[in-house]
Amino acid sequence: MFLTKDDLKLSYGVDLRIGAAYVDRTVPPNNLYWKSRTIYLPGAPGYIFIPIYTDLLYRSGAPLEELLSENFIKNCEAILHSAALQEYGEISWRQHIEQVIDVVNENVVRSSLFDTLISYALHEKPLKKDNSIFGTEFPSLNRADSYLFILATISSSDFNQEKAIKAWYALMTYFLLLDDLADIKDDLKTGQENVLVEAGLNRHGEKIISEMMDTSIHVMNEINPVMANRIDHKKSLIDLHELMQSIKLEK
Repeated sequence: MFLTKDDLKLSYGVDLRIGAAYVDRTVPPNNLYWKSRTIYLPGAPGYIFIPIYTDLLYRSGAPLEELLSENFIKNCEAILHSAALQEYGEISWRQHIEQVIDVVNENVVRSSLFDTLISYALHEKPLKKDNSIFGTEFPSLNRADSYLFILATISSSDFNQEKAIKAWYALMTYFLLLDDLADIKDDLKTGQENVLVEAGLNRHGEKIISEMMDTSIHVMNEINPVMANRIDHKKSLIDLHELMQSIKLEK
């Protein structure tokens, strides 16, 4: 499915200028994340999140001229290429994080954020510790956190990094939950990480998943109400109890 800048605006609240920049962008050559893709923004969460999160960074005070600069976007693409290498098993998680550090290193302007991210992300399975601003208690919901290194390159003094990080977890909790909901049966067979399994295929797990989606809605409503409404609508369509019961019956 091909997305237009108007689709991104109406469905996700994305600024038209951000939408146009990504819709019109050429697929980066030799980038494994776009393997076999012919358009930059196919209608899949793994690609749609890029303009949506860029818009959330804009809403967090980062200027458009910085977010849409060639250097910024290419750094994002390089992070995603490394993420694909890790997902395909060509490099380890640690090697992936080391590559990401190399990608952004010369553009880092937020040294404290950068150092904190390194300390968090270099763990084999990054997890939220104490009052850290990074991570959740579920490894499967932290598997895309290497993308956060791009925040350390945003130079504007108006940029609210705490707001941007909260927005990240609100957005990615939603997208990764949907991904894990779709993949739960395959993940159980292959032993892949899945937040439903981590939370527990029971009433307690249902409550945890439901509360995480509610938190995403609450946080997103303060930043991007259009996206919050989308998450809320999707949640209303999911019968977690029935889904988990069907999974347990098939185990």
